[in-house]
Amino acid sequence: MFSELVVAYLFLGGTGAGALLIAAVLMLLADERAVSRGVVVRFRDNGSAAYRRLFVPILVASLVVLVLGALCLAADVGRLDRILLLAVSSPSNYLVVGFWALLLCGTLAAAMLLVWLGVPSVSLPLFRALAVLLAAVSFVAVIYTGLLLSGMPSVPLWFGPWLPGLFAISALSCGVALVGMVAVFSGMATVFGRTMRQVVRADMVLLALEAVVVALWLGAAWLEHGGSASSGATPTDAAALASVASLLNGACSLPFWGGLVLVGLAAPFAIETVLARCNARKDVAEASLASRAGLLASAGCVLVGGACLRAVVVAAGMLPVVSIPF
Repeated sequence: MFSELVVAYLFLGGTGAGALLIAAVLMLLADERAVSRGVVVRFRDNGSAAYRRLFVPILVASLVVLVLGALCLAADVGRLDRILLLAVSSPSNYLVVGFWALLLCGTLAAAMLLVWLGVPSVSLPLFRALAVLLAAVSFVAVIYTGLLLSGMPSVPLWFGPWLPGLFAISALSCGVALVGMVAVFSGMATVFGRTMRQVVRADMVLLALEAVVVALWLGAAWLEHGGSASSGATPTDAAALASVASLLNGACSLPFWGGLVLVGLAAPFAIETVLARCNARKDVAEASLASRAGLLASAGCVLVGGACLRAVVVAAGMLPVVSIPF
């Protein structure tokens, strides 16, 4: 039902959309005077050139990740007619809405990339309108994968209100990680030190929220389906409990505890806590090479955790083949 290509699509699509949402928010929060001058001279003056060197690589990297995710989905579908069917279908289910959200997300991101490259001449209101639209469409793309899985009552681990929030938080955290990595590699992490410090703090909040939601999601699934009680359990209850057990101490426990909890949540939170304390009285622009290495390490851990989250959610949800004796 869900292959490795679909898991890769869920991860890459969420990460790309999350990075575009973060980028759009940063564009809206950018220095208004620099942006105002930049739209007049197509971002080629000294005041806006730094923003151009920041956002162009971020948009390129986000688009590449988004396109790779779409290619994974296309490869899994395997037939062009099925993909075209999504394009012409009415928005009656999450899959169609998600298809159009990703398509519009990529289109708007490409348009913003051209704007930052100075290809078209735009006004400041149009620039801000494009950034707002990009943020809105990216948000839809961020949350839709969780909604897609949560709308499947046949898989009790996925069904419910927790998965959309969990996937959305994870996608935003992975988006922050991608933005941070690109900023470090492009050299803009030192130029926009204060911004990077705020991004690190935001990611710490996202990581803490993700850990809480993971615990609430598994706890709610366990309690809703009877916990350890076996009397009166339905096949649905047994499947849900088997899925939870596979994550906590079963077949999926190693990637869950090692990949998600340890590498994806605890390690980056610890690294970012150290970075935040080290830079509490100075900008990241004044930070050492070790601080930039810490940002890269934290981002890498977050991305590993995001991939593990989607892999274990899919695997644990589909793992149980339950037989209830009558």
